[in-house]
Amino acid sequence: MGAAAESPVSLQRATPRAIAAVRTRLAIHRVPMSFTTYLNQVYRAARNGAIQLDGQNIFVYRGDASDDDAEIEFGVGVRSPFATHGAVIYSELPTGEVAVATHWGDYAKLDVAHAAVIAWCEANGRERTGTRWEIYGHWTDDPTHRRTDVYYQLR
Repeated sequence: MGAAAESPVSLQRATPRAIAAVRTRLAIHRVPMSFTTYLNQVYRAARNGAIQLDGQNIFVYRGDASDDDAEIEFGVGVRSPFATHGAVIYSELPTGEVAVATHWGDYAKLDVAHAAVIAWCEANGRERTGTRWEIYGHWTDDPTHRRTDVYYQLR
């Protein structure tokens, strides 16, 4: 089964959504071993009462998908705006047209959904802006029930 069959792609309109995030520049291959360092700062600020989280982890990447590194915001959705708290900033997801694929399963295989979106964009003559994000569903111990939505902003 090919990437497109495993991760069907749809064209959607992204609406505003606020996040609490820590921004860094990082090699893409280091994300799996590094994200907790950044998310822990967001969750610590929430425990201190500075931020009201909605509980969904969101990673925003800026830079070409083929680049080895990117500017990344490791964040969590928030219920309302807040003042900067240490390294934790208020940020908003991009809006406008996006190509989206939903991945179910092991996070180590998220590249299948990314590849499906990139292939869809190429097949449909759609140009990507270089900004993309992943919205993680709520945690479950059963990897087959783990949902991650992968978004690519389009020009």
